[in-house]
Amino acid sequence: MPLLYFILLANSLSLAYTHYGVAPNYLTVYVSAFLSVACITRALIWYSFRRKTFTLKQARHQINMTILSSMLMGVGFSAWCLSLYGYGDIALQTHVIYYMSITVIGIIICLIHLPAAAWSTSLTVGLPFMLFFTLSGQPVFVAIAINFALVVAVLVLITLSYYRAFSSVINAKQTLEDQHLHTQRLNDQNELLANQDGLTKLANRRSFANHLNNKLQNSLDAHSFIVGLIDLDGFKPVNDIHGHAAGDRVLAEVSHRLQTLLDDDCMLARIGGDEFALVIDHSASHTEIQHLGQRITEQLQIPFVMRTGLVQISGSCGFAIFPDAGRSADELMDRADFALYQAKSGARGTSIIFSPEHERLIRQKSRIELALTQSVKKHEMYLHYQPIVNGQTGQILGFEALARWHHGELGTVPPSEFIVVAEKTGLICAITLNLFEIAIQDLRSWPPAMYLSFNLSVHDVINKNTLQTLRQILDRCGVPPQRVQFEITETTMMSDLDLCSATTRNLQEQGFKVALDDFGSGYSSLSYLHKLAFDTLKIDRGFVQNLQHDSRSQGVVKTILALCSSFDVDCVVEGVETQKQKDLLLQLGCRNMQGYFFHRPSEIAEFNLSDH
Repeated sequence: MPLLYFILLANSLSLAYTHYGVAPNYLTVYVSAFLSVACITRALIWYSFRRKTFTLKQARHQINMTILSSMLMGVGFSAWCLSLYGYGDIALQTHVIYYMSITVIGIIICLIHLPAAAWSTSLTVGLPFMLFFTLSGQPVFVAIAINFALVVAVLVLITLSYYRAFSSVINAKQTLEDQHLHTQRLNDQNELLANQDGLTKLANRRSFANHLNNKLQNSLDAHSFIVGLIDLDGFKPVNDIHGHAAGDRVLAEVSHRLQTLLDDDCMLARIGGDEFALVIDHSASHTEIQHLGQRITEQLQIPFVMRTGLVQISGSCGFAIFPDAGRSADELMDRADFALYQAKSGARGTSIIFSPEHERLIRQKSRIELALTQSVKKHEMYLHYQPIVNGQTGQILGFEALARWHHGELGTVPPSEFIVVAEKTGLICAITLNLFEIAIQDLRSWPPAMYLSFNLSVHDVINKNTLQTLRQILDRCGVPPQRVQFEITETTMMSDLDLCSATTRNLQEQGFKVALDDFGSGYSSLSYLHKLAFDTLKIDRGFVQNLQHDSRSQGVVKTILALCSSFDVDCVVEGVETQKQKDLLLQLGCRNMQGYFFHRPSEIAEFNLSDH
């Protein structure tokens, strides 16, 4: 439509220009200006419609207005140009004929989607044109009028044909949209009705939530029941090593084992990737519930036979008893999840029942969370350092920085409590940056041969901004990256092996050292080693505790030391607490050690660094 008015405006101004000075000014200037303003106004109105969506009623109104406008403007422009015909010579009269014919043809083409408007233009402009010039007595003009009539007739027929095709396309599109909406409604209904997990054929999370809510409504004054959560330990490596198809088969087999183990009246569901939930009537003692958890974990510890070999995983369980642990679905699920977390944090592959002590821990965590936010803002965290030493000479090689927090009301809060809360609340990165700046300032006063070993959480490792800021702190303090070692736990690396490995390689390229901390506490450790980028491997203290009495622990330590030698990386044994442990580790070939036998964590001022 804007193009239509552009054609009309351009042709009209051209006609006014050729007749200027010949025809009266009121025709060439004033009437021409009025008609031009009308064209520009209508063009701007149509241009403003380009992003507007019309209702059916609004669309019909605009079409009717367009038809009316085409008739009025057709009459106006026709009367104007025919008034100009009486002035000038044969050339100017021919221009009038050319103007009317070419303008009408252009308008009909532009109105091809609105045939009613095209026909009204043909009648209001074309019919007077033909009559006027047929009766002009000029043979050439009569021939032009007849020729114009034939062309307009053909264009009208083309318009009708095109409009029918156009209407068919619109109707087909509308039909497809209606079918799509119908299909979408069916899909939505199917989704609402879908209560089954496609892989295991167990109930899914939605179905489980409905069952639990119904159980609560029917059990407010009835018997107690148990909500249990089961989480698979070491499942992610199954997908990474054996493939997702093998992982799916493990999940299906886990489902089968649990169904075989549990009674028919137990509601069992898969509510997440490797997480299962159950609801079972409770008329048993805590001991019997523990036995149920033990049977579940024992079943999950039986190796799974895959085409690629045996797969070994385990499972941890958390139970919450209604109404002791809560009276709503959210409370029961939260309490069961907390008990599950406690089981996974301790000895994996065990089960724990939510207890009043856990309730106290939850309240304590809430208090810690509130206090921690304020403490981070006030920079109340500080550091203790534990030396990493040469076990044979006792020489201090470096210090591991350990976060400490003393609160006015809570007292000294151990890292095992506040670090978990910091990770949950997203404060861990701020804590890391604050403590790293303190550690680097301390490092500047140490002998040049000593290095700093600093722990990073999984949130730090995956946060590019945190890693960039750590480097900026180092550069600002003028400390070379070779004097800084970042400790990353094995479980952190396994959470996203590819991303973490890429991050540690980038740190190494910048000159930092990377230590794989708590080695041996995770799953499939040996199969991951060749994929990880690290400079030092720190053997978990769990292997040291029974080193003197457990030949298998000695064998594991010797094997790890051999691996470190073959990978050309350093090895540090953590948790050395006695002379006998130190001597035995030296016999096994270990050189670098860390533990209470040498030094307990303390402020850096407690160490006499002038002797080193």
